[in-house]
Amino acid sequence: MAHVQLIAASIEQKELTQPIVVRERTEEDGEGLPYKLVVGGHRTAAFRLLGWTELTIGRHVNIRQMSRLEARLVEIDENIARHELNALDRALFLLERKQVYERMRVAALGRGGDRKSAKFQEKINSESFRIDFSERFTEDAAKRTGYSESSVQKAIALARRLDDEAIRAIRGTPLEDNQAELFQLADLSDDHQRKVAERIQSGEARTVAQAKIAAGLARPQTVDPQARIHAQLLESWNKASKQTRAAFLKAIGAEIAQKRAEALGD
Repeated sequence: MAHVQLIAASIEQKELTQPIVVRERTEEDGEGLPYKLVVGGHRTAAFRLLGWTELTIGRHVNIRQMSRLEARLVEIDENIARHELNALDRALFLLERKQVYERMRVAALGRGGDRKSAKFQEKINSESFRIDFSERFTEDAAKRTGYSESSVQKAIALARRLDDEAIRAIRGTPLEDNQAELFQLADLSDDHQRKVAERIQSGEARTVAQAKIAAGLARPQTVDPQARIHAQLLESWNKASKQTRAAFLKAIGAEIAQKRAEALGD
């Protein structure tokens, strides 16, 4: 609502800079209003907040003819392009975009022949079709969303590996926007993902590593105290100035010499 109020104030001061987009209802939509919203949910809510009852075509709203799949693709792209999504939602949207894109391409191929024919099914299941589709989709998604092709591929791979129940469990936790942690979760089996997600949801653990220990899927790592001291010494050495390093070497040199003398005396 805060965003809606901001948009409403902007419309009052500067008019609308970007019209909403609606599409004409088709037979597949069933009965209802003649138009369906595609892009501009917050802007539409702002119109209502301002008490508007009419919109001017071309100024406040653009009407397009498109199928439900085409509309969903536009809607997904609009959401992703904002770059306001967390890592989890971005991955899920990109996976859905791939699924919609694939259905649109299959539908387009079907218009050129009998979709039930063996020849058509052989074509869409062929290795060349999958390779060609993958390359076209990644390039198209990167261009329309503003993400790199590698980022698109990684996000889709992540979404495919995440369990649905685990996704529901980590909603509202910091894990939603931590892609590295999400990949650690995705590396687990579905059953283990759910157990780990439950521990994170309950607050018993904050990271996947902690949750695995809490769920009995991993043992706590024991840290050698001397290894910790060694690491601290190295860190201090790297931070020290030349003068400090020289003083330190002089100090330990004197200590070594004293110990040698004591040993010879014995």
